[in-house]
Amino acid sequence: MLLEYYAHSCFAVTDGTGRRILIDPYDPTVGHAMPNRPAEVTLVSHAHFDHDHLAAVPGRTRVVRGAGEHRFEGLTIQGFTADHDEEGGSRLGHITLFRLEVDGHSVVHLSDLQGPLTSEVQACLQGADVLLIPCGGAGYTLGPREAAALVRTLRPRQVVPMHYRTPFLNRSRLPDLQPVDPFLQEFGARPLRESSLRLEGPAPEGPEIVALSHMF
Repeated sequence: MLLEYYAHSCFAVTDGTGRRILIDPYDPTVGHAMPNRPAEVTLVSHAHFDHDHLAAVPGRTRVVRGAGEHRFEGLTIQGFTADHDEEGGSRLGHITLFRLEVDGHSVVHLSDLQGPLTSEVQACLQGADVLLIPCGGAGYTLGPREAAALVRTLRPRQVVPMHYRTPFLNRSRLPDLQPVDPFLQEFGARPLRESSLRLEGPAPEGPEIVALSHMF
């Protein structure tokens, strides 16, 4: 299984057959170029401009939204509803958290999570091989400390931060996001130059912080 970090909260997961699953394609007004790459399946966690830009996916794609279990050949996707904000979703609405089972590996994408998780959802997300977690804060998502605390609660094997400020980010559309550094400092980690992560065999004991560079 290959995990590629496009930018912002957008990732591509490619399984051993070459099938690509795209998660949360963003509108290029985010500030990052959006690659026009096909995907057999596209996951959309919520209908905000920086997570729901299906025009970036050329050709036919199967779009998955919302809670529930979705099964394809050799692929299982579970969606769990959560609050986008700390006010029960009254300010920013609700999001879908996804857990994918691909080639024997589990990947959890936490979308723009800011509100607390229920104990039931927390139990379903624990122990993933890879956790994709927002850490930019600014009233949109978990901040660095909250994200670090949730990592310790969910106990994944590897952690990839997302949804934080970069030099390319459009500050007029997404003001006040923090960079990734405060989150990395919580674990004494450093950013990497690589923009992809390949999972082959057992994942390492975690949590290992894998701060991928954005591809676009």
